[in-house]
Amino acid sequence: MARYPWQHPTASISNAAGSNTPSQPQSQVYLPETLDPDQVRLAAMEQDEPKRRLIRDAAAVRKQRGITQVQMAEELGVPCRTLEEWLQGRRYPKGPGQTLLCRWLEGHRSQITGHL
Repeated sequence: MARYPWQHPTASISNAAGSNTPSQPQSQVYLPETLDPDQVRLAAMEQDEPKRRLIRDAAAVRKQRGITQVQMAEELGVPCRTLEEWLQGRRYPKGPGQTLLCRWLEGHRSQITGHL
């Protein structure tokens, strides 16, 4: 005889009246605790913090060099729209995009600090 989660292991399928209604649950099924939405949001922000710093630094170097977003996108080899979304925080670069930004930033940071 198959048992269902709501049935107690010793419960009979039919009661004295002859109906086939399941007995009352004897134990509760425990679901994983729900996370606080603020905790979820903060965890996501902490996970994205290195990307935010990278984008913030790249935007600062772009401004110091006095180039446009179009020129920066051409130097990086990415579409202008993609770079625009990165710089405005609507999207974050994935692995290859992060590598491109890191290399671009390292190359131009040394040029800027060398001129100061």
